Amino acid sequence: MDTDEITINIDSLSYGGRGVGRRQDGKVVFVPMALPGEQVRVRVEKERGSYCIAGAPAVLRTSPHRVEPECGRFSHCGGCDWQHLAYTEQVRWKSVILKDEITKTGYVKIPEQFQAVPSETGYGYRGHATFQCSYEPDFLLGFFRKGTNRIIDIDSCPVLKPRVREIASGVRDILRKNPIPGLYSIEIHSPQDESILQARCRRNVHRNASGIMERIYRELDISGLSFVVSGARRSDHVFGQRFCRYSLNVHGRKIHLSCSFGDFIQANMQLNTALVEHVVDLAGGAGKVLDLYGGSGNFSIPLSLAASEVVSIERSSKLASLGNISAKKNRVGNVKFLAMDALKAVTSIRDEAVGFDTVVLDPPREGAKDVVQIIPDLQPSRIIYISCNPSTLARDLATLCRTGFVLKQLRMFDMFPQTFHIESVAYLER
Repeated sequence: MDTDEITINIDSLSYGGRGVGRRQDGKVVFVPMALPGEQVRVRVEKERGSYCIAGAPAVLRTSPHRVEPECGRFSHCGGCDWQHLAYTEQVRWKSVILKDEITKTGYVKIPEQFQAVPSETGYGYRGHATFQCSYEPDFLLGFFRKGTNRIIDIDSCPVLKPRVREIASGVRDILRKNPIPGLYSIEIHSPQDESILQARCRRNVHRNASGIMERIYRELDISGLSFVVSGARRSDHVFGQRFCRYSLNVHGRKIHLSCSFGDFIQANMQLNTALVEHVVDLAGGAGKVLDLYGGSGNFSIPLSLAASEVVSIERSSKLASLGNISAKKNRVGNVKFLAMDALKAVTSIRDEAVGFDTVVLDPPREGAKDVVQIIPDLQPSRIIYISCNPSTLARDLATLCRTGFVLKQLRMFDMFPQTFHIESVAYLER
């Protein structure tokens, strides 16, 4: 056996999906596709200061929780991380990772009220996907290969909802016969009954491209299609409507919402409903609620059921406008959407001494480092922090807890089965 290869035991999983073990010298080794309880033979490919990264392992002792992946492309495709791990173990390890990330800051204790909420299904749940495209020279529609920017052609993905798979298949068939050189991505939103698609293309696109896109829109029965050409005089060509509608049943109240092209929307609608209901419950009896990073109203409008007034802050004027439209459609009069940057908004609220009982925030993956430094100055009695990144959540919770807030509840929602991604809700009180 090559002397550069080593044998290690895998003890845990990292946020990022890799197995974690240690070399004889004590240095941490991250191993892709390896599971806790396994012994593996690996070659170290990258050395870093406190850790190293290994290549694909030869498994010498197999975990009892290793299962056969549903997808034949799993070992190469970068879309999933844990199809080889039994689903109950995926949920357990996400809970472990979330707790570890928070406690290692040294400022925050995990509350007794911790709960992990699994998805009803580990497959067929994802209603949103962004496919990469290229002609090499044949048309490819798929996802990036693990750790690269090379595209793997995906003819069927078991994680996607049937409707998303159907649209992707139809797009592939049409574009293979009618090429659009320069096309580089296809984004599909299909939360429920309606679907929208956004195609992005580099400049100097063929003059027939718009006609081909219109054909996709009509033949695949899509509610709306946006065709964006980089650097073009017109930002996009739209066929049909600019949004698709979906609904949430929040404690027996049906709430109608919309999303538009390029918008963020939770990919798992069943877990999204559970998530929204939990946030509404935590905000129960609130007076004024400040909802930061409010988007088009996924939390803001349901929060109207629990609060006397909701002010939603969203940087995108398009999303804020869509939120106000949805508020009117739902006959909700106590929700207002403002198009503002979150940091500028909390700074202005602090300076003007405007009071809020509860602050809700759902920031992007980078968290809300600067915003959480100001939130305590607003004097809220409680904070509800929705996070998709346990590392930045841990950092921001530590900031809040240093000012006197206490983490009272923590709940993990497995929004993205078969991946390492973690959605969570932290509830804090002063």
